Amino acid sequence: MLNLPVYLDHAATTVPDEAVISAMTACMRMQPYNASGAYSAAGDSRRIHRFARRRIAGMLGCPPEDIFFTSGGTEANNWAVRAFSGSHAVLSAVEHHSVLEAARTAACRITTVPPDSSGFVSAKAIEAALTPDTRLICLQWANNETGVIQPVREVYALAKARGIHLHVDAVQAFGHVPVSAQHCDSMSLSAHKLYGPRGAGALYIRSGVSIPPMLVGGMQESGMRAGTENTPAICGFEVAAQMADEDMPQRMEHEHELLDAFTSRLKSSMPGLRVLGENRARLPGIAALLLPGVTAEQAIAALDLKGVLISGGAACASHSGKPSHVYTAMGLSAEEAACVIRISIGRHTTAGQLAYAAEMLEAIIPAQAR
Repeated sequence: MLNLPVYLDHAATTVPDEAVISAMTACMRMQPYNASGAYSAAGDSRRIHRFARRRIAGMLGCPPEDIFFTSGGTEANNWAVRAFSGSHAVLSAVEHHSVLEAARTAACRITTVPPDSSGFVSAKAIEAALTPDTRLICLQWANNETGVIQPVREVYALAKARGIHLHVDAVQAFGHVPVSAQHCDSMSLSAHKLYGPRGAGALYIRSGVSIPPMLVGGMQESGMRAGTENTPAICGFEVAAQMADEDMPQRMEHEHELLDAFTSRLKSSMPGLRVLGENRARLPGIAALLLPGVTAEQAIAALDLKGVLISGGAACASHSGKPSHVYTAMGLSAEEAACVIRISIGRHTTAGQLAYAAEMLEAIIPAQAR
């Protein structure tokens, strides 16, 4: 008998690990002091910050002083993008809304670069969009709706040669695949995508790169983000990052095998089903499925009744009533985009859970649509 619900929406958020919860609880009880305090007891909070900064920097391969803690990936993206207010910016058309909207509200002169039909944005396409006054390029490490991994290294090489800032949204990728700060000028991260707490994230800023402070009014985060630090959340971020770093190879293999078996079964039982970006390198735990004859809204509701939790794309846009900008940028019609569901599995997903989810999904697809 399966324990319901079967949670297959890890790309939206992950359930905090018990070790994370325990560490944060202990931190709130034992280190309640403001890290800015001059007394010795505040040193414990400062040490938590330093240790977390070193942990994350070690995973990215950068100096600890290049890591600045934020409230999450959305803040980190806004911070980096708004630093180039009014400039010409080249953005992939499949960026997260927090990048696209930040550029718009910052009055950037935006050129968006569409992906191919697989969701991949080529370095050549980005290069073709550059102009002599381009100051910013934004490219995800991996897409949050399809899992497709983008050519960050190649794009950084052309950006560096032209003196253009490359900002990389690595929120969905960090902790799930190896990610390096050596291939960008700034990078956004988030804790809740890797079994850490919500409300915790970070922005990497390469040494020597000039970006204005996010918040002023205090010297926290080296004067770059004023305000009393959320020490328990930073503590939880560190524990989650450590766990993700330690089990990443095994987890990647586990998720790839499970999801490959799941999608293979569905393609066999439903020849009309498509896996978006199937022939591209993707995050091991995410699959976007174009269903035959059923909308995502119908599938989500039907599976919810059976205790299976999935999404139709990015959680931040789930109530917009509009088709995903990612799927339409890939060339899908609005009608097709409305039929795409996202399956995202995690550390504790089992083959039995996916078999049950596949059975429930097969039951709602009309026979004539298969």
